[in-house]
Amino acid sequence: MFPLLFNLVVDVFTKMLTKAANQGIIRGLLTNIFEGGVVSLQYADDTILFLQNNLEQACHFKWLLACFENLSGMKINYNKSDLLTLNLSDDENLAFARLFYCNIGNFPIKYLGVPLHYTKLKREDIQPVVEKLIKRIAGWKGKLLSSAGRLILLKSYLASIPVYLLSVIKFPKWVIGNINSHMANFLWNDQEDKHRYHLTNFKSLAQKKEYGGWGITDLSCLNMSLLSSWINRYQLADDTIWKKIIDYKYNTKNPNIFCCPEIGASPFWRGVLWASKAAQLGVRWKIGDGKCIRFWEDHWFGNCSQTIQFWELYTIADQKNKKHC
Repeated sequence: MFPLLFNLVVDVFTKMLTKAANQGIIRGLLTNIFEGGVVSLQYADDTILFLQNNLEQACHFKWLLACFENLSGMKINYNKSDLLTLNLSDDENLAFARLFYCNIGNFPIKYLGVPLHYTKLKREDIQPVVEKLIKRIAGWKGKLLSSAGRLILLKSYLASIPVYLLSVIKFPKWVIGNINSHMANFLWNDQEDKHRYHLTNFKSLAQKKEYGGWGITDLSCLNMSLLSSWINRYQLADDTIWKKIIDYKYNTKNPNIFCCPEIGASPFWRGVLWASKAAQLGVRWKIGDGKCIRFWEDHWFGNCSQTIQFWELYTIADQKNKKHC
């Protein structure tokens, strides 16, 4: 009964904040897109609350949290909560921290196990996933494992450790190389005190068996595939919050999602745009569906774009990257 009761309490809390935002008692972010703005993001007990730089509304927010505690009987642990601000002075940060009795945090933050930052993630932000893999390998070293056994462990477990982060973060080359190096050492049983030669490079083993490889996961290709899948999710989503925010911030209708600018984009969206270059090769636009396309650059007629089919005309065309609806 506890999970059901917890879900009901969470639903009441969300409705309370939404109603207060709609009536102007508090204000979240992006009020020009959503009525009252985005006030909260919640999954289980991981909650992010958003508020504009307004100390009076912050007092109202604190009063709502106190009302929720009295109604539900639950207590909010402010000591384990962090206050994160953008473009505020130290005095303003201190005023909000004193109001909520919480610590002043710093970016990046972790939400649902993913490090979040408004700029590029640093090396130490992604290093934990590498250390997790190294720690797991260390427990298997020295075991009486055959080559086939190590291959099965590598394909079924080790290669799946970074999959979650691969779906939301574009991994730098050094991370992919570091993980591949440790997996290769484990596969060939190459240890510091007992060196073994690698019979072939790890890249060739990542090919399919019919092409002479061993079918090991290629993390670079997997990273691109998982990030490009967000393009499909975007097309299938209807009126979800994240789609509306992306449409507003990146102007995806001018003319389509493949033409979004990378300047000012979040690390997540830059990764999606990087992967979309590969996904775009398999996309074909249907004329007459009310959406915009680029006449020359998009694939809408024939087996490829008009740029490739009529290159000589494209070179002398004076209207390139122009949208047509």
